[in-house]
Amino acid sequence: MAAMMNNHGYILANELDGLRCERLKYNVDKLGARIVEVSNGRGEVLGKKYENTFDKVLLDAPCSGEGRFLATDARTYRSWSEKTVKELAKLQRKLLKSAVTALKPGGEMVYSTCTLNREENEGILEWAVEELGVKILEIGINIKNAIPAISENKEIEKAMKILPSKETEGFFVAKLSL
Repeated sequence: MAAMMNNHGYILANELDGLRCERLKYNVDKLGARIVEVSNGRGEVLGKKYENTFDKVLLDAPCSGEGRFLATDARTYRSWSEKTVKELAKLQRKLLKSAVTALKPGGEMVYSTCTLNREENEGILEWAVEELGVKILEIGINIKNAIPAISENKEIEKAMKILPSKETEGFFVAKLSL
């Protein structure tokens, strides 16, 4: 993102996990991304701290990781449970609400997960459209192995599920606006 912005502007990159945050700082420094501030904290509170601040927001939400499962490796899915999915969906709603609050009116956001789970993807978007008043935008790129999101709300079908392949893990992506 810093390269796309020609290292002009401001990027706040937040990571909850301390070790991942340190790795992120290292990579940002190594790449010379001078416009990136790395913070370590709970994303659920950033909306109040940065209300109506950002033109664009990327929320790569924590998820159950179903897009990364390998049938040949039980370690990739051993910790999965319906309870975990429900807990993650609850956290995703809090993070999305915070991200929307931090977004300027008319701003755009990308919501992504590395899961194929409906509850964590289309279900979150259905909630966001109804409760937060977001609009789903066309993503406008062609991705191999992509299928439209599945929902009775036709607007949500603008989001994409990318099915796992030899080249990529599975993931979900949607572009939102206020």
